[in-house]
Amino acid sequence: MPNKNTNTTLLILTILLCLVVVGLGAYTYSFYNEVKETKNQLIKDKALFKAELDEEINRYGVLLKENSSLSLELTEAKERLEGLQRKIDSNTLTRSVVRQYQIELKKLRKEREVLFRQNDSLQQETRRLSDLQARTQNSLDSITKEQNRAVVESIQEPVTPKTNVKISSVSAQGVIQRNSGKFVNTSRASRAQMVRLCYEVNEDQDIDNSQLTFFVRVFNERKKLIGVERFATLDTGEKLSYNTETKIQYKGKAHTVCELVLPIQTFSKGSYTIEIFNTQGLLETTGLTLK
Repeated sequence: MPNKNTNTTLLILTILLCLVVVGLGAYTYSFYNEVKETKNQLIKDKALFKAELDEEINRYGVLLKENSSLSLELTEAKERLEGLQRKIDSNTLTRSVVRQYQIELKKLRKEREVLFRQNDSLQQETRRLSDLQARTQNSLDSITKEQNRAVVESIQEPVTPKTNVKISSVSAQGVIQRNSGKFVNTSRASRAQMVRLCYEVNEDQDIDNSQLTFFVRVFNERKKLIGVERFATLDTGEKLSYNTETKIQYKGKAHTVCELVLPIQTFSKGSYTIEIFNTQGLLETTGLTLK
């Protein structure tokens, strides 16, 4: 009887051991398949991500050729993509690392979209300002032509002054032109549309019944003219580059002159230098700061 109980116990233990072995084998097989599937999926993810990287790098190469104004930003983004490409070729990757790189790629794409939207807005604003400059300059040219015609008709023999005229009370402001045509002063570079310069030609009885010509030019901090560049030759033979030209009929009495200088592009924050010339040379220099 004790032998029978022992055999039964051994049989039960043997069955349990077989079940454990079978279960362990099934778990090992399942784990192996899962590892294999994960490895295959990782290879697919890596290949797909490399293809996306190559496509983006090629796209940035094309964009660099078509958008020279954004070359610095596009070159920096392209270098970051090439850095990701080197990492994915050299590193032992996991799916979490691939996901991290995919997030970085999406971030670069988003930055590119924002960059181009900002550039489109800047180009639209530049075109708007160029149109405004053209309309305002045409109006100023028409007014100047009418004034010059009236001066020519009223003068039989224009006299060239023998002495150098003096000016004073020079003031320069950034201004905005309302739809009504009214000008409003502003010190903000983001709002200023043009520079308004006013000065007074001093009284001088030695210069009577004379036609005087004044030139104005405005430089930014990089020593470049902000508006359309024109050229004139002074009495000294010097060639002068300038923004605006004004002619007045001077009869020896104080005369106030105001001029508008339009930029080619939007104003930047900083200091601007303004110089006033007549046909004999530099008369006055002043400055303007936009915040």
